[in-house]
Amino acid sequence: MTISIAENVARVFERVRVAELENGRREGEVSVVGISKTFDAQAIIDAVSAGITDIGENRIQEAEMKFPNTIGGFKKHMVGHLQSNKINKALRLFDIIHSVDSLKLAKKIAFSGGNDKEFLLEVNTSGEESKFGIKPEETLDMLSEITGATGLTLSGLMTVGPRSTDESKIRSAFRKLKSLYDDASALNTKGIDMKYLSMGMTNDFEIAIEEGSNMVRIGRAIFGERSIGRIDW
Repeated sequence: MTISIAENVARVFERVRVAELENGRREGEVSVVGISKTFDAQAIIDAVSAGITDIGENRIQEAEMKFPNTIGGFKKHMVGHLQSNKINKALRLFDIIHSVDSLKLAKKIAFSGGNDKEFLLEVNTSGEESKFGIKPEETLDMLSEITGATGLTLSGLMTVGPRSTDESKIRSAFRKLKSLYDDASALNTKGIDMKYLSMGMTNDFEIAIEEGSNMVRIGRAIFGERSIGRIDW
């Protein structure tokens, strides 16, 4: 086992545990998804051996190359933007897709037989044009439209925090998603089953936990620095 990954996993778990306890959350309530983008299959094996149970990838092509060469059971997450021409591959490779962002995409997923998977609706709560996701004010209507038109079950919401060192902006983005999550949870609509509030990455996951996240997506704090252009997971 690569010692640095094992040590990093232990540190992340401890930071998550402390954030849970400090914010009145149940220990173990927050899931950690290790984002292995640009790292090889051995890095995934090492992370899983250290206790990571969920692995996320941004790109279909990378997952296709790496997942067959891994060992150990782990849940596979698609966290990057999903192109409609790659839906079939995504459904074959992943257990949960975080990036449903339109009714059109959801219909294509349903047509491709994705009803046995879990899906999150991606919401752009930062307002940054460079990010994917629907507008916050469209979220509740979109949830109902997707479940009504496709029969898919939507299991949660996901957002990427703003690229900012301004904590107030980060908190605002996360609070928007938590408010939408609570509103969606209160809907008595078939197909809306809010289990996952996926927000928080390496730079801001403790803030996300404070604001209610129960799933954080951690790359750099587990796997180390990347040398290729990337989102700073």
